[in-house]
Amino acid sequence: MDSTVRTSSTPPVVRELVSVVDRLVAAVETSGASASRLDGQAAADALLALRTQLDRLAVASARLATTVEADGVWALEGARSFPHWLAGMTGMPFHRARELTSTGRALRDHLPATACAALAGAIGADQAHLLAKLAPTSDARRLALTAAAEECGEEFLVAHARALPAASFRRLVQRWAAAADPEADERGYRDACEREHVTLSATTAGIHLTGFLTTDHGAVLSSALTSVMTPPAPDDHRSTPQRHAQALADVARICLDHGLVGTGAAVRPHLSCVVDYDTLRRAVGAPAGLQGATGTGRDGLGRGLCDGVGRGPHEGGSLRLSPVADVERFAVGELLGSGPVPASVLARLACDSEISRIVFGPDSQVINAGRAERTFAGPRRKAVIARDGTCRYPGCSAPPALCEVHHVDGWAARQGETDVNRGVLLCWHHHDVVHRRQVQIGPSPGGGFEFRTRHGTPVARSA
Repeated sequence: MDSTVRTSSTPPVVRELVSVVDRLVAAVETSGASASRLDGQAAADALLALRTQLDRLAVASARLATTVEADGVWALEGARSFPHWLAGMTGMPFHRARELTSTGRALRDHLPATACAALAGAIGADQAHLLAKLAPTSDARRLALTAAAEECGEEFLVAHARALPAASFRRLVQRWAAAADPEADERGYRDACEREHVTLSATTAGIHLTGFLTTDHGAVLSSALTSVMTPPAPDDHRSTPQRHAQALADVARICLDHGLVGTGAAVRPHLSCVVDYDTLRRAVGAPAGLQGATGTGRDGLGRGLCDGVGRGPHEGGSLRLSPVADVERFAVGELLGSGPVPASVLARLACDSEISRIVFGPDSQVINAGRAERTFAGPRRKAVIARDGTCRYPGCSAPPALCEVHHVDGWAARQGETDVNRGVLLCWHHHDVVHRRQVQIGPSPGGGFEFRTRHGTPVARSA
């Protein structure tokens, strides 16, 4: 077969190459269908030989690219640059065309020994590209490349390219470059510091995060995310990037929940959610006729959120609250500075948070602000942690530092009562899962808790 269009201007060596490739492709296509098929050891040998030749051809194409670029004929077609022309003619991405061109220039101008070894098949194209990218990047490093092998010049690097695995060779070249010109790395780091940024932009569905970190800050963040990422439960099908997003939020929560910045109480209000009583009651699933909402609740739920709002007459045995004056502010639960949140998020926040009573007058003026009360605090929180030890969601082993205490049947439904026996330790991710998926939690016959989906089927456990 011959899938290549040949012209009279094609060099003979290229026609020979195409002929050989045609025969190889034909052998691969008929593998398993005839006596000339390639299988077993013959296929393995062919594969390794093919990879070696492909590497040689990749380096040859990089060297040819410099010749074509220097000739300048490509500019007659109106391309902005040679990489643009190459990308347009071959269909390769622009960044690949640019890398090919820069590799060819480095091999031609600064890495003759690397070019010879790669063209001979002694080292791979990846090693040649790595050397071209990292080694001749400053005057001091280019001078160091001209040294003898025993003085760690280019021949030294080529010799190790033959012997070392890819990851080890990359580390060697990075260290060589740092030793050859430390000031270049300092300049690079200063530039990186200038470019470092993190931007949080509100969008329709959430917050869009973009940024760039220096190598050390990136390593610290990566280690922090890894440290709080516990093994996923059986029903946790999130991708690694999704789990990284959760871990980033977990790190922030740990810092704020445990008072790791500033001074004061170990738990401080760091996320403020404003909500009217009716909306909170609907979110947490409290019955419409909640008794004791005007002050009999043990932890003051009714007393904190109803006083001063105004009460209408009782109708049909249910409590009817008169409308709040500032509809725009209290129509939904809203995180200050971020906007409205869904009912499931509101319910999770109310499950284990500090609740503050703020009474507004008819024109939304503040009349009274009561003290904050945490739902599970002090000895009660310690008791839940001592009993549960880790997140109790099936298959999860997240430590208490990554957990909140969930009210099994809803704090509002128990008229504000915080009962240790009705609290269960859940990590932030599974606390959210329980509220969003309406997972039902009840006492287990053998002690502890059992988790069931809203359809009544048990939540999967780890093997």
